[in-house]
Amino acid sequence: MSDLFDIEVGEICNGKTCLIPLSEAKKKAQWRCENGKIHETKCPLNWVFEKNKKHCDSNCKGPETETLDLKPDNHHFVQLARTIGIADFYNFFIKLGMEKTDLDNLNFRYFSNPMDFMLMGLFEWRDKTESDQMTATFRKLQTALKAIERQHYLCQVHREDQTLAKIANISLQDVPSDDVISSLTEKKLIGDCIVHLGVELGLSINSIKETLVNHPRNLYGQIHNLLIKWKSGKVKPTVYRLMVALKKVKASEGLAFMMKMYGIEPNYKDDLVSG
Repeated sequence: MSDLFDIEVGEICNGKTCLIPLSEAKKKAQWRCENGKIHETKCPLNWVFEKNKKHCDSNCKGPETETLDLKPDNHHFVQLARTIGIADFYNFFIKLGMEKTDLDNLNFRYFSNPMDFMLMGLFEWRDKTESDQMTATFRKLQTALKAIERQHYLCQVHREDQTLAKIANISLQDVPSDDVISSLTEKKLIGDCIVHLGVELGLSINSIKETLVNHPRNLYGQIHNLLIKWKSGKVKPTVYRLMVALKKVKASEGLAFMMKMYGIEPNYKDDLVSG
């Protein structure tokens, strides 16, 4: 990978991202950006080298102040929901300022999949916050997490599983065929994860909701529709991107099928389908 890309790391500074080449960051404890501010290299290096780290160090102070003022995107919500879990989510949701009736309504519709339940709850909180002419920021999430004594959960937002990066060869940049897309649904290789899958594929929340409405009580019709929307989108739909999405929604059978179809060596299998 290092032969293909010049990687940079950095952090938010004066509303923009200050970056430094990774090769330089590994050699320095600090660097001075063009704004004249001194930055520590420890935090951005953690994003690169400790994305699979499950817990914070004892001296962790949480996200930087300027980061807390930013808006989380859909993938941030996925990572937060994955970290917080359903047991802590109920109290967290209420501390965000939502009502028990909101929980009841979500549970009625998404009871079969805890991940989808939490994601739709977070999206509903974001919509409610912004409809009240306020900004849904990391700071508001952090305040609610502190209220349930789980403030370090937000630190996990930037720590993602990078296992599949080791096989990101050129062949996986092809577009998956229609037969592959159809096989994933016809062979029932993806489970109940509609909202989560849609987000991992990069679809908008409104597009995901449209699929749910247009294909009620038809799980594989919903999955197929999401895959077709993804494949016909503006961003090139690659085999690699689809494999990453399948891994993140824990569709192990679908991922194993893709590995076999595209000749991934068997010795990678245990790493790819775990976690």
